[in-house]
Amino acid sequence: MVQPSFRTASSSYDREAILHAAKASPELAGQHDKERWLALYADDAILEDPVGTPASHKGRRPGRLGDELGRFYEAFIAASGIEMVARQDIVSDMHVFRAVDIHTTNLKTGLKMRVPANLLYEIVPRDSGLAIRRMQAHWELNRISRLLMSQGALGIRTIAVMNWSMLRAFGPKWLLAYFKSSQKGVGRAGKERVERLARPAGNDPADSFAPGATVGLPGGAKASVSEFLEGCTSLEVRDLLASGPTVSGLATIEWGERKREAGFVAELDPAGSRVQGLRWFWEA
Repeated sequence: MVQPSFRTASSSYDREAILHAAKASPELAGQHDKERWLALYADDAILEDPVGTPASHKGRRPGRLGDELGRFYEAFIAASGIEMVARQDIVSDMHVFRAVDIHTTNLKTGLKMRVPANLLYEIVPRDSGLAIRRMQAHWELNRISRLLMSQGALGIRTIAVMNWSMLRAFGPKWLLAYFKSSQKGVGRAGKERVERLARPAGNDPADSFAPGATVGLPGGAKASVSEFLEGCTSLEVRDLLASGPTVSGLATIEWGERKREAGFVAELDPAGSRVQGLRWFWEA
């Protein structure tokens, strides 16, 4: 078998500096240092938390509580105790893929929760060092909502407090869009489709991809589905999370004659029946 070879870009920044830029965000959020937290993000930064809900853009909709990023802080961070425990950190060129457990405490009700998440950071250089240009948090909003409801009166009170924080920060139109988006997503069907890539059970893995789908590799390289499957001699996926139109997770992949520990994000059609794009993140 001929293994496809793709040249990828390399970062001039060392691994620890790039990882530090990503880790600083939850650390400062946990310290409730709003100004320093906002300063971590580039002027054109976009935050999607969770993926599938309305994104927050730095510099957009400035007002009493700040821009959309400042509003996000007020809605989700200001009244929360936050501690993040990493299960795996992968620095892939200027991206950081973090598989984590987010331990949160609602400071108004005392309710504690553990939220499994896959966090993807895009890091960029700037005059003062490094900044976050995009952060995509992949976690299962519907699952967390069901968990809250299972907590009885305390859970219902916590939901009311959270809804008021979002309404105060973003307004009713945004809150309605948030609720609508929480009812959409690829869910279990999307997870099962991604699992079939690793466990074809006699089926052709190519059938899991939509026509014209592409595979993104570290460094910005692209491969066609056929090129990727030709080079992929083994694949195991785990810790899958469905967030909006995506399924993300960790994997052990043997591709291009090397076995790697990797993170990935698969983008699927609305029904979760076909993979439209697949992005991989692994260390050189």
